[in-house]
Amino acid sequence: LKECLKLLVPPALILLGNEALKCYTCMGSNNDDCNRQGSKSCPSYSDACTVVVGHDSGVMKSCSYKSFCSQASSQGYRAPGVKVHCCYTDDCNVNNFASCLPRLSHWMLFLLLLLLLLH
Repeated sequence: LKECLKLLVPPALILLGNEALKCYTCMGSNNDDCNRQGSKSCPSYSDACTVVVGHDSGVMKSCSYKSFCSQASSQGYRAPGVKVHCCYTDDCNVNNFASCLPRLSHWMLFLLLLLLLLH
């Protein structure tokens, strides 16, 4: 019995690991408008979800690649007012992360000041 389990476990793990990533894939004037279009299974070669937010052009969400995300974070985007966020789990791009960044930075600053005051 133990030998049979040893033979079955590795193929089962491979099958579980090959499920397609799910991402919101949409274009809209804002985050809610985009999300109404729903989530889809990505092609098997996609390994990231993205959110692209333009200053006046709305929101675009899609399946993407870690290599694209690495390049975007290391080189940045040349288009002014365009922000990109990547994530790597099912439906992780449901939020408009780019619009949350300023609020997060304010909270981080507040926590840093609080820590300094406590010491």
